[in-house]
Amino acid sequence: MHMLGRHSLRSLSSKCVRLSSTAAKVNSKTQIPPPAPYTGLFSSNFDVTQPEHKARMERWKWLLKLLGYFNEEASMTTKSALLYSSCVNQAAHPSFYRALDIPPDFRSQQALLILHVWIVHRRLISVKIPHADKSKVDPGKVLQEALFDRLWEDTTIRIRNQNVSELTVNKHLHEVQQRSFNQCVAYDNYFASHGAKRALSDAISKHVLNVEPSSKPSQTALLTAYVQRELKTMQNQPLEVLETGDLPWGPPLANPSNIAYDDDEFDLIGQRYGNWRSALDIRGTRYFWNLTTRFSSWEKPADTSK
Repeated sequence: MHMLGRHSLRSLSSKCVRLSSTAAKVNSKTQIPPPAPYTGLFSSNFDVTQPEHKARMERWKWLLKLLGYFNEEASMTTKSALLYSSCVNQAAHPSFYRALDIPPDFRSQQALLILHVWIVHRRLISVKIPHADKSKVDPGKVLQEALFDRLWEDTTIRIRNQNVSELTVNKHLHEVQQRSFNQCVAYDNYFASHGAKRALSDAISKHVLNVEPSSKPSQTALLTAYVQRELKTMQNQPLEVLETGDLPWGPPLANPSNIAYDDDEFDLIGQRYGNWRSALDIRGTRYFWNLTTRFSSWEKPADTSK
């Protein structure tokens, strides 16, 4: 498993990838977050639903070509970024934290994110192309490695969000990578034990719930059943679907007692608020972006339904 992928931030290339992901996509489709307000080589904070957007993109197309946006590597970066964004979006449901009774801190958010990345990872390493040329690189493996590259890039930014000294970011990243590696190995034991439910439950207790096995039996059972369901769903998805990032995730865990809760009490990275989502810029500063217009703002709008 490729765990320690390159974690260069590729800030300029990333901004071009984000800029070219237009809002022609339906809101339910996975999108790469646009740049934060007033950042980048040029101002890119504009409403992409307006007619002038297409003309603006045509005007800058030469620059995107010059930067290599349309080459094979950039295409893989885009595909892996969409796939990673899908994992972020699914893991950022407040109901997970209520149902599992865990705090929405860095550790819990990272643990749930790693769990969803692992689910996709298991599908990617099982991708088999009929009559494929064995001399060529396995496309599932390439996408899987790129997925972990996006994970470590984003994890670096999430660490900065914790207001640690920049000099210690790489040290913290190494610690998180080691913990994440151990988490994935523990989950892999589920397959090594030929689908023994106990192996998965014990891994979830330790790495997500942060408790000894059997200490939280109801929460462990909930998340174990969820993971088994998602593994089965992802196993049926062709590589072409994975490359779009539009994964058919099932519903997250239900809120306890089916009571109506206010999700605004949470502040999760990637959380959806009506027609807006949160994201982090390269410095680890939170901002919000609109799923339709792709306009970004430092402040969460009072009316998030628009």
